[in-house]
Amino acid sequence: MLTDLHCHLIPGIDDGSKSLEQSLAMARIAVEDGISTTVVTPHHLNGVYDNPADGVREGLRVLKEALFRERISLQLLPGSELHLVPELPGQLNRGEALTIADRGHAVLVELPVHTVPVGAENILDHLIAMGLTPLIAHPERNSELRRTPERLAGWVRMGCLGQVTAQSCTGNFGEPVRDAARTMIRQGSIHVVASDAHRDARRVPRITIARKPIEQWAGKDAARLLIEAFPARLADGELPDPGLLIDVLPTRTRKPWWRKMF
Repeated sequence: MLTDLHCHLIPGIDDGSKSLEQSLAMARIAVEDGISTTVVTPHHLNGVYDNPADGVREGLRVLKEALFRERISLQLLPGSELHLVPELPGQLNRGEALTIADRGHAVLVELPVHTVPVGAENILDHLIAMGLTPLIAHPERNSELRRTPERLAGWVRMGCLGQVTAQSCTGNFGEPVRDAARTMIRQGSIHVVASDAHRDARRVPRITIARKPIEQWAGKDAARLLIEAFPARLADGELPDPGLLIDVLPTRTRKPWWRKMF
């Protein structure tokens, strides 16, 4: 069974699901895809949506009750997609923002669509110093990181992880995004595949669609780690070992310095 670490499933809280009915339809799609656990990740601190921890927990409680009534067997865990802003470390320290699955070990952080904010490395370094592992949400969809994937690789060397969107791997966001996903996966900068689902049509909670392209790019073992093993570990409050991924990547795709780092 699969774990989805990035899904906008709570209705009416951000730009994801618009209604309880749509959330239930999304949950059914997830179960059909083999997903047994979903971490709900509404946007927080992105300048449009403000979803502090207590509000997310309350929305999650209501959604869990609806899933139980409808007999939909999908475990839901709390989380957030946190914008990388200077206020973030303080909010996490005060418990006002949620870590992945509320385990206190990793945080899903997002960037603006087209830029990397000034001081991004300083904020990431601050999170790491707090004992948190930043999981960079869909870097393949950030214009600047697409142009300079080595910058993402530098963040991974700092101690970050990378999360690719399943539909990026299939070309649903266009060829440049798909090509960036392939590059980042091959260089060992991606550790998690997630759906980043927002609806019950088009942007749906499916992960397995990424398995075939990732197997073609990096092999079956890498696909298994990204789709199955590493997301499950993070949801359980454990950190994946990036070295396991580097060991299974085709030799021609590795950077020589990776071996030294892990």
